[in-house]
Amino acid sequence: MSGMMFLRIVPFIGALVALVLAVIFTKLVNRKSRGNKRMQEISDAIFAGSRAYLNQQARMMIIFFVVIEILLFLMVIFGFLEYPSLLAFATGGGFSLLIGYIGMWISTKTNSRVTQAAKEKGLGEAMNIAFTAASAAGLVLGVVALFDTAIWFNALYWWYGRTGGDLITNLDHVVNILVTFTIGASFAAFFMRTGGGIFTKAADMGADYVGKVESGLREDDYRNPATIADNVGDNVGDVRGMKADSLESWVGAIISTEFLGFIAFRNSPMLLKSILLPMLISTAGVFASIIAIFIIKGMISRYKQNVTVSKLTATTLSGLFVTSILIILFSFFITWFIMGTGYMYIFYASICGLLAGFMIGLVTLLYTDSKFRPTRNIAESAKSGPATLVVNGLAYGMESTVLPAFIVILAMIFSFYISGGSVNIQMGLYGVSVAAVAMLSVSPFAIAIDIYGPIADNAGGIAEMAELDPEVRKTTDKLDAVGNTTAAIGKGILIGSAAITAIALGQAYFSKIGLLTEKMGLSLVVDFMKDPKILAGLFVGVILPFLFTSLLIGSVGKAANKVVIEARKQIKDIMAGKSRGDSKTFITIVTKAAQKGIIIPGILIFVIPVVVGILLGPGGVVALIIGTLLSGFAQATFMANAGGALDNAKKKIEEEGGSGTPEHSAAVVGDTVGDPLKDTAGPSMNILIKLISVVSIETAVLVVTMYGNLFR
Repeated sequence: MSGMMFLRIVPFIGALVALVLAVIFTKLVNRKSRGNKRMQEISDAIFAGSRAYLNQQARMMIIFFVVIEILLFLMVIFGFLEYPSLLAFATGGGFSLLIGYIGMWISTKTNSRVTQAAKEKGLGEAMNIAFTAASAAGLVLGVVALFDTAIWFNALYWWYGRTGGDLITNLDHVVNILVTFTIGASFAAFFMRTGGGIFTKAADMGADYVGKVESGLREDDYRNPATIADNVGDNVGDVRGMKADSLESWVGAIISTEFLGFIAFRNSPMLLKSILLPMLISTAGVFASIIAIFIIKGMISRYKQNVTVSKLTATTLSGLFVTSILIILFSFFITWFIMGTGYMYIFYASICGLLAGFMIGLVTLLYTDSKFRPTRNIAESAKSGPATLVVNGLAYGMESTVLPAFIVILAMIFSFYISGGSVNIQMGLYGVSVAAVAMLSVSPFAIAIDIYGPIADNAGGIAEMAELDPEVRKTTDKLDAVGNTTAAIGKGILIGSAAITAIALGQAYFSKIGLLTEKMGLSLVVDFMKDPKILAGLFVGVILPFLFTSLLIGSVGKAANKVVIEARKQIKDIMAGKSRGDSKTFITIVTKAAQKGIIIPGILIFVIPVVVGILLGPGGVVALIIGTLLSGFAQATFMANAGGALDNAKKKIEEEGGSGTPEHSAAVVGDTVGDPLKDTAGPSMNILIKLISVVSIETAVLVVTMYGNLFR
């Protein structure tokens, strides 16, 4: 076996190891007791509701994908795309859908087991089960990310290589078709992340407001009929949506790096190696995550009931640190072995990405953890009522955008110039993209500590609805508190990586249209001062995230209003002993709202880059990408951190025994305001800023041709 052949199968080896461990972890969890009959009934109801929603969304996604496939087929007929692009788009969406189903299945089959462990053996065993299941879900992410990118690269490399063409021409076909795969994964992630976000927050807002504020019920009280829908939302939004979002980000970073590697090294003997490098760094990330998972599992197994939330949080974050250090170590040897000592600057770029991701995570912790000033001040402001609390939460959310922005700026500049950008711009852009891949290579572990949160949240809900001893709920609340912080950190890393990936994708688009316009004899000048079309494109890009936020939050508000009306009606009957409540009604309400709420945003994402390109030219699309990136990144950071801080401010008041007080009611209102920000609109910005770029890349030939014919 040749050295290059071995490098091409290394990702498959990593995927296989991760798959075996994921299966073992899942089997270990499934051996644990599911608890009493009532606990099992609640868990089964959550699973049934999650499955019903996912099946309905899958049907809608298939219709949407068929429409896009028809449009792509027309582009193939007219010579703008190649036939394999059709299959690449479909499989991108299919893999994303698959990983969402697997994540949902793992989480819903684990929740009651965590509750039972908290009841029988205490905090250490409960956390171990939750983390083991979440680790299985994180490793499945690694399996799919490595397998789908590797199988497509190797299949296309073989397909075009058999024709006997030169390497540059063959790889040109390969990297352009891989971008279509990214579009499929991105659209599927958009449906799952955004639709799931609408579902979970509409149910959560309605359940919390009617249950806690109006009726004075506890969190997840069995008398609140919207509680099951709320717990279903944790799985379809925070588990399935998060996994699809992470897959799309990771795959997008890998493929954009391959694309830029092709451009930067097209006349170099290192061409093929530069394209394989991002897949190998990602493989290193999977192995690093596996090692970190075993280390953290060993630490958790020794914990007793009285361990503090701070110590649990520090433990999980130390795993993220271990993963990052191991990736740095592995990346050094990978870069040295594959590229040689002359290209070690690529390794330094990867360090920039990892450091940026870790620092963004720390900034997120600073603004969302109740140990630090922002969240403490927000909780303190509850004494003045909900208005003051919400204003403070929004203010700190806006403040929290500053440091992440500077971190991304520094990571981008350092990785660009370290990679030789001052001499060769394309090499610098390749370095920026490698930084994004390195940052996202921690994804298996980051997803493990993220999905752990919804599992713990569901476990607490089951404890409450099954009317177990209050000590069980206290144990699960500790796990949930850790999960809230780790989930916020995961969101922060995804936002930062989305920004750097979008920068790389935007530069890939700029490079591609530069080649196309040169072939067609057109000029490409991106000058904001000389061409008003460029400024117009920038304005469209800036307002686009605001339009999306409006549409998504509006959908949550409308659905939550329906949930509130139905919950008021049912709770009144339940309290009077006339009814036991019907949770299926709430699931139907929020499912319909979620499906309806993503139609217009989904259409706009595909249409806007094409329309802007035809009317304003390729330069206008470059400006569109820049505007969407800058506005979307700031909004995503603001909404994620503001929502996270408002949520943890409420939990801080609850931890201090303030439940049922006016301060707690004010905090519940603040949490309700923050919910759609951090779990619906904020995460959707990640996908928006990348989808605009990948759709622009894939429609570049169409845009340049039509614009050239109209305005030549």
